[in-house]
Order: sequence, then C-alpha cells, then structure tokens
Amino acid sequence: MTSDRREDDPIDLDETTVNLFGLGSPLLIRALVIFAGIYVIVVIGAGWQIRSVATWAALTAGFVLFVAAAAMLMHYGRSTLPRRTAALVTTLTVAGLTTSFWSLPLDTYLTLQTTPVTSAMTIILAMVVLYRRPCFAWVGALCATGLSAVGGELTGIGYAVGAGNTVFCYPVLVLATLFGLMAIPMPDRLRSLREQAFAQAAEEAATAAAASERRSQLQRLDAGARPILEQIADGHAFGLDEALDVRLIEAQLRDIIRAPGWDSPEVSTSVWAIRRRGVSVRLLDDGALDEYDTDDKHSRGNLARRILVEELTSLDATTADQGSVTARILPAGREVLASIVVDVGPHLRRVEVHPDGSVTTDLPPDGGVPGAPTGAGPDTTVAETADQDC
Repeated sequence: MTSDRREDDPIDLDETTVNLFGLGSPLLIRALVIFAGIYVIVVIGAGWQIRSVATWAALTAGFVLFVAAAAMLMHYGRSTLPRRTAALVTTLTVAGLTTSFWSLPLDTYLTLQTTPVTSAMTIILAMVVLYRRPCFAWVGALCATGLSAVGGELTGIGYAVGAGNTVFCYPVLVLATLFGLMAIPMPDRLRSLREQAFAQAAEEAATAAAASERRSQLQRLDAGARPILEQIADGHAFGLDEALDVRLIEAQLRDIIRAPGWDSPEVSTSVWAIRRRGVSVRLLDDGALDEYDTDDKHSRGNLARRILVEELTSLDATTADQGSVTARILPAGREVLASIVVDVGPHLRRVEVHPDGSVTTDLPPDGGVPGAPTGAGPDTTVAETADQDC
C-alpha cells in the first residue's frame, strides 16, 4: 500500500528491503499521473479527426482499464505481487490495449494513435516484472501482440501493422526482466547484512558489558582484598576482630559473584551487621529478577532488596546472635520471584515476592513471633497468611 510518510522522514531498513524499487511511492504515483495526462493529450491530438462516438467510448474504456491496473499495482506495497493480482493486472492491461486498438477506424488511422496505448501497456507490464512476476508480464505482452494482429486484420490495417505497434515494448521488458532478476536477491542480502550488523552490535555490547562488569568486580576485589593481602605479606598478626572482618569481607565478595541480584549498598551494610553478630546469611540468585530489575524504585528487584533490608534491620534490633537468613532469587518462570526465609531465635517467617508485585508472609502454625512489618511499594499488596495479633 502507499505510505503516508513525508519525503524528509527517515526510511527504515525494513521498508527498503520490502520494496526495493519504491513501487507505490508518492514519487512514482506522481510520475504515473503525469504520464496519464500526457496519454490523454496525445490520444486526443492524434485522434482529432475521429468522429465516431463508439471509438471515443472504447478509447475511454481502455484508458480506464489502464488506470485500474496501475492503481492495483500502486496499492500493493510489498516486493512480490500475488499471482492472482498479477493475473488480474495483466488481464486488465491487455484488455485496455485490445479495446483501444480494435476501436480505431481505418479512414483516420495514424500510427501515433497507438503509441500512448502501447506505452501504457509497456509501463504496467514492466512494473509487473519488478514485482517479481515476469512470466505474467511476458504472457500478457505476447497475448497483446496476438490480439493486436487480429485487431489490425479486422480494422483493415493488416495484421503485420497491428502486431508491429506492440513490438517496441519487448526491449523494455527484456531490460526490466534482466534488471529484476539481478535485483531480486538484493532485499534478502540487505536483510542478511542488517541481521549480521545487529548480531555483531549485540555481541560487541555483550563483550563491553562483560568487560565493564569484570573491571567493576576487580575494582571491588582490589578495594576489599588488597589491604588484607598487604597485611598478610607484611606478616601482620590478625586479632579476633580482624579475623572476623576478613571472613566477612570474603563472604561479601562471594555474595557479589554468587548473588548479583541482591547486590546494593543497603543490602551489603545490613548483611555485614547481621553476620558480624553471628547470624548466617546466605544470598542466592538464580536469575528470575533479571528481566524486572530496572532503575525504577518500584521495580521488583528494588522491592525484594528493600524487603530483605527491612527483615535484616528488624533482626538487628534484637539480641539474637544465632540462626540463619536465606534470601533466594528463584529461576525464571516460577510463581515466586524471590523468597526470604528468616530463622533467627523466635523469628521464623517466610516472605515471598511475586511477579505481580504482591508480597506474602507465611508464619509457622504456632504463630511464631513476626518481625517488623514488611514494607511494600505503592504497586504491591501484602497478604498475611496468619494472624499477627499474637
């Protein structure tokens, strides 16, 4: 179909590969309109001596058939014309030529009277070739020549003259066919080049992202481990508190690699404080939050990290110094995105974050002692599955 895009608008590569020759474009439509105007002028000028109403009616009908065939082609904006449409366009074109030729009277016949008609047929059939239907165009041209010979014999100008009026369309069809056959693979080649360019760009982006991530990890490793390694190299004797800090730094660096989805300054600070008190904290990441994790403060990833910080903060306000907290981001496709299981002293609860942003909290059958209320973003709901009035 024709496009409403302005001339100065950028052309997308998909549009270029779909319609390589600009068929149906505003420029081509304007050119055909100009040709139609010249067609009418030449036909009227060449047939000025014709006084037969039936002849002018036939010439008008032939012109209408040409316009209908051209309109069908311009309405179709893809690169390959459907066979049924190609057959219909070819039939209308041959019918337009035959109607015009057979109506020309012998006494006022001029070769110039046939030129616009043959030119219109040649243009339309050449476009059929460019629409990847050369067989239809050639069959139509041969049928037009045969019918023109018959019409020449019927009108008295002779079959040779009648057929000869269509001869000059064949060189044009030969060139159009050769050009079409050479250019037909070009859209596929352009599409292949585009896909290769996209693949290369994606690969380069992934490589750059991986390199950036490695540099970030190395910088954090350097900042955390270098002072300790330098102390070890200098023969420093570590005290109990220093040894604890070394183990906490090791666990923190392991969390960055093993659970990047939980990585944030707030989570890191809260986990450090709880681990320092003796509570075991395990952070696991199987990737379910990757597609939800954005910079939006209400994203599922930020919601899960905020809930984990709140759970750890509620534990930090108690005197518990043993137990475990397991925070896991589940694999993609599960009904739950992330779960946090707290088993520290009297605190026993399981908090789950779901894909729709809802948060559920499960308490043990005996009621347990809940921690601080779990906060949820404005786009979330908290479903408590047990009574917390105990």
